[in-house]
Amino acid sequence: MCWRVLLASAVFVWQSLSMVQAEPAVLEEDGIVKLVATLQNNPAFTNVLWRVYRMDDMRNPVETITRHTATLNLRPGAYKAVAVLNNKERSRAFQLKSKGNAEIVLSMD
Repeated sequence: MCWRVLLASAVFVWQSLSMVQAEPAVLEEDGIVKLVATLQNNPAFTNVLWRVYRMDDMRNPVETITRHTATLNLRPGAYKAVAVLNNKERSRAFQLKSKGNAEIVLSMD
């Protein structure tokens, strides 16, 4: 009889503990970034070297692209986009939120 009470108590405690859960984590979804390089206020239509860095790791680009425009899906966070064309470098820092959009237009003139 004692072992039945002990077993019932253990089952009750286990069920009680399994019902206590942490709040579900907030899931961050990727945001969309559009990169556009321009010449004379028009799309550059030439190969521009783009590097996109997270601000917390400026040594390793998260994306490297060689065209005048690109659309990227990136995790939320702080970034810096750097474009290079004909030895001219332009850059812009931006913040991307979960499910957010950002458009980075850099004049390469």
